[in-house]
Amino acid sequence: MAVPLSWKVGGVVAGLVAVVLAGHGLSLYLAARHADELTREVAQHAELQAQQARAQAELRSARLTATLERRREELATTYRQVGEEAAQYQAAQARRAERQRQEALRVQASYRLGPDQQCAGGLVIDRSGSSFSQALGKSGQPIHCSGDIATEPLR
Repeated sequence: MAVPLSWKVGGVVAGLVAVVLAGHGLSLYLAARHADELTREVAQHAELQAQQARAQAELRSARLTATLERRREELATTYRQVGEEAAQYQAAQARRAERQRQEALRVQASYRLGPDQQCAGGLVIDRSGSSFSQALGKSGQPIHCSGDIATEPLR
């Protein structure tokens, strides 16, 4: 049987349309597949960057924590040293004050009349047994007194 030419042309056109549509469909499929691959790669890259950022943040946090702890220890050591130095200073001050007090007592005692001395008429009198004599100062002058206190050191 003979097929008319119009049918043959129609068949060829239909075949060409089918090939074009198939090519277009294949092109769309490949484009979608490529888009999926790109999306997957972008997601993987974003996840990798997020992991790296988390790792860097954890590292930075660990470093900051270590630095903070070291500084806390340094500060505690400094406070301890300052406290020790303050205690040493206060102890030294107390020793100096005690030495000054002892010196003041010694000086004060050097003005006090001894058991073999008495104040008579405003002058210090030394007595030795039954004899009496005026106590003389460094300048050779008699030492004045009031009560049991002399006006210059006796010893």
